[in-house]
Amino acid sequence: MSRRLITAGEGETLAAVAEKMLGSKVSSVVVISNGKVVGIVTEKDFVKFFTLRVPPDDVVKNHMTRSVITVSENTSVNEAKNIMAANKIRHLPVVDEKGRFVGMVTTRDIVEAVETLI
Repeated sequence: MSRRLITAGEGETLAAVAEKMLGSKVSSVVVISNGKVVGIVTEKDFVKFFTLRVPPDDVVKNHMTRSVITVSENTSVNEAKNIMAANKIRHLPVVDEKGRFVGMVTTRDIVEAVETLI
């Protein structure tokens, strides 16, 4: 998991979130409110926003995915892989025992973990 946390607030514009993603070279941004994960926006979402001509100055709260699947810090790589495959997701936020965002598992992380086993 990566502990390099790229987050946004619910009131940030889509343009600001896209700039964060480009500047940080990440494919998703987790939306946080009061330290908790309340949403996520991914590259795939931005393709949809572009296609639907969503205004870039609209706030992320109106367009983020709200039903975010998360895992705990104790989740195994295999379990994370299975959750991601079953739910057809490429980004899996990791939360601590208090529900605070502490990391992100991506498909790249899973591939790199498997490569070390080979």
